[in-house]
Amino acid sequence: MENNSAQQPTHRILFEPSGRLCDAKGSETVLDAARRYGVFLQSDCGGEGSCGKCIVSANPPNCLSPPSGEERSLLSPEQLSRGDRLACQAQIEGPGIICIPGLDKVDVSAKMTISGTFPADPAIKRIFIPELELQPAYEDLTAAVRRTSRMLAGTDIRFEDLTAIRELSNAVKNGGPMTLVCHRERGVTSVLTGERNRSLGIAVDVGTTTLALYLCDLRTGALLCSAGAGNPQRLFGEDVISRISYADNNEQGTGVLHKLVVDKINELAGNLLTETGFRRDDVDEMAVVGNTTMETLFASLHPHSLGVFPYLPPLRFPGDFSARDLGIGLNPGTNVHIFPVISGFLGGDTIGAILAEQPHRKNEVLLIFDIGTNGEIVLGNRDALWATSCATGPALEGAHISCGMRAAEGAIHRVDIDPGTLRPFYQVLGDTGKSRPQGICGSGIIDAIAAMRRTGLIMPNGRLVEGMPGVIPNESGIGRRFVLVPAESSASGREIAVTMQDVRQIQLAKAALFAGVKILMRKSGINRVDRVVLTGAFGARFDWANAVSIGMFPEFGADIKVAANAAGMGAILGLLDRKIRHEAVEIARMVRFIELAEEPDFQTEYILGMDFPQLPT
Repeated sequence: MENNSAQQPTHRILFEPSGRLCDAKGSETVLDAARRYGVFLQSDCGGEGSCGKCIVSANPPNCLSPPSGEERSLLSPEQLSRGDRLACQAQIEGPGIICIPGLDKVDVSAKMTISGTFPADPAIKRIFIPELELQPAYEDLTAAVRRTSRMLAGTDIRFEDLTAIRELSNAVKNGGPMTLVCHRERGVTSVLTGERNRSLGIAVDVGTTTLALYLCDLRTGALLCSAGAGNPQRLFGEDVISRISYADNNEQGTGVLHKLVVDKINELAGNLLTETGFRRDDVDEMAVVGNTTMETLFASLHPHSLGVFPYLPPLRFPGDFSARDLGIGLNPGTNVHIFPVISGFLGGDTIGAILAEQPHRKNEVLLIFDIGTNGEIVLGNRDALWATSCATGPALEGAHISCGMRAAEGAIHRVDIDPGTLRPFYQVLGDTGKSRPQGICGSGIIDAIAAMRRTGLIMPNGRLVEGMPGVIPNESGIGRRFVLVPAESSASGREIAVTMQDVRQIQLAKAALFAGVKILMRKSGINRVDRVVLTGAFGARFDWANAVSIGMFPEFGADIKVAANAAGMGAILGLLDRKIRHEAVEIARMVRFIELAEEPDFQTEYILGMDFPQLPT
């Protein structure tokens, strides 16, 4: 197929508003061309032609193939008449301009709220060698350095990395003092010329949707600055299943996904160093957390085993790698520590959240919800930790919702409904009083459904009540959607509504979480919760009371804490303190993972969790 496409004519395409110019292959889809050139297009289904989110327009329109059957079924006649197309279906047949309307940028501000100074006992030590005394006979350069290190610093070191030995030989050739970067497990990872006292580290949280980097001083434990961006792997789908599928179906898929995330990490790391005035060889170590699929792809391991039963990770305890092996743009021997994972569904990010909240050190019972593209739940205290993963799907982050979008500028993130008039009110992210809403994000859809339930617009089974103001029926008279924003008031010119299908998506997500908690408490024998911690891309943003009112979680009567990015905090702690890494391994072995699909009463609890609670009388 590649050979055939190579013989096709190419067409010059300009993507707007990014301004990216590319040469598209004849009959290549717009989505495929965008992916090759790193242009982001929202494609919740990964290009399968089922979500209808990858909307573009073209000028001239005939630079694209005629609308496909999928486009005619997913786009309204009005959309088609004004030139809206689906990028995964429309093939490029000539030169033109492709416009991506309402391009949403991922909001990473919540992950940038971590600050402070933390305990530091790093795995790295820098040793200054002012002068290397060479002796004749049977000694080599590495032996001379080891002898000098013992004499000056009282430290036994070793050389195992060939790159470090090369750097040593060059340093001796150039003469003068040198600085050794010594890792307690891997030996000398780098040899720098001159006296270099600065020792920095970077903690990385690789999320399915976002990336967050934290630059830290390994000696003082101070968090110096942070940076974040969307995970560019989103080009190949919003969830891990889409990315596993891409790796399975494309020979170079794993390499493409690995390079995308590593290139972005290198870019963000460069931004942090530029901002602070430091150099790349000031960075001595990197620590990485992520869900199991994200860590697997970061390590450039094929994720196939995570997509088929019994969903096994390639490595549960990845451990230490060199920057050279992973394509990280630091000194080649720089240590990169990847956190252990619990299972195929519970990754290093869950361990990071546990390290941040420390239920394993406390008598009180904690319940940790890490809710993003997927939902992880941890329950317990120092006696035992139990955990499970819930297939909430990406609906809680706005995906698979008809007018859904990420929590970005233009997203409706708060909704209420007047109980008397049933008129909706909403707040828009980045709203200056002039901007029009573009779509609705996860917290907004939870608010909307809670308000619709309170005002009687939704029945307990999720059906919209026909005849109520704002409820639009279909030709059979069945309520299909409730309009929040009419077309003339939205940024896209399309109405923003909560549809029957949207309600079903939230019912599925909430039922999974509710059933997960019930099963976890039953299996663990825990019948009380002292404190609830909410974290994750969605978990730190939504209205807890509204979530409880629609039956997403049981009513615990416990203290509630919001931790914007507990996983990132765990990565920072593990970067700065080598003892934390040993603790992470023990946690991975200690946690009792419950596979919900194998629990005989899960389906019963799941079905019970679908309905909305009865309204108070």
